[in-house]
Amino acid sequence: MKSWCLVVVFVTAGCSSIEQATVKTDWPAKQAIDGIWEGSFDINGRGPYDFHAIHVNGRSTAVSSKAKAICAGSVEANDDFYLANYMLYSLDGAPFDSARLTGYLKPNRIESHFRTLSGGDVGALNMDYNPIYEQPSDLSLLVGDWQFIDRDGLTISMTMVAGQWSGVDSDECVYEGSIAVINPNYNVYDVNLSIAQCDSVSGDYQGLAYLDQAYRLRMDVLNSLYGFHFDFVKN
Repeated sequence: MKSWCLVVVFVTAGCSSIEQATVKTDWPAKQAIDGIWEGSFDINGRGPYDFHAIHVNGRSTAVSSKAKAICAGSVEANDDFYLANYMLYSLDGAPFDSARLTGYLKPNRIESHFRTLSGGDVGALNMDYNPIYEQPSDLSLLVGDWQFIDRDGLTISMTMVAGQWSGVDSDECVYEGSIAVINPNYNVYDVNLSIAQCDSVSGDYQGLAYLDQAYRLRMDVLNSLYGFHFDFVKN
C-alpha cells in the first residue's frame, strides 16, 4: 500500500482552513545493482571498448561509442551474483544479436563475462560504479533548450518544460516526448519519445537518461527496430 504525507497549508486565528496535498514517500528503494556503471569490454580478444550502463529497478540501457553499439535489457543481482540479458543494436541502427552476461557484483564494481546468443562471440566486461548516480534528479534541472549533434552532423534541437519535450532535427524529423523522475534521490530519468515525419525511424521509443559530470543529458532510447544514444548539451 502506498504511504502518503498530509501537509497542512493554511491556518488562521479563530478558525482554520486546511487544504490537504499528497507527497509521495514510497519511491523505489535503491538496489545494490542500481546505478551508473562505466567500464570496458573485450570481444573475441579485441578491445578494449568503452561501456556506459544505466541500471535501475531491473532495467538497463548501455552504450559503447567505440564499438558503435547500444543495448537494452534486464539486470539482476542475487547476493553477489550478477546476471544481465541484453538486446544488441548498432548505434543509431537496428538490432543484430542478443547477449547474456554473468558475473559478480562487488563493492562498487561488476566483473562479468558474456556470450552473444546468435554470433557466439565471447568476452569480459568490467564496470565501476559512478557516484554521480547519487546526485538528486529534478525536472527543474532539465528546463530549457538542448542540442545534440551526431557523428554525421545531424543536429537535434529540443525544448524541455515541466517534463515535456519537443523539437526538430536538421532533416526536419519531429520529436515529442516526456521525461520523468524515477526517484528524486538518484540521477536517472525515465524517457518516452515519439519521432514523426522521419521515414522508417518514425515511431515510439522508451529509455533512460542521466546528467553527467559535464551537465550533458546522456540518453538511450530504443524500440524493436532502432536504438539511439543522445548526448544533449544545454544551450
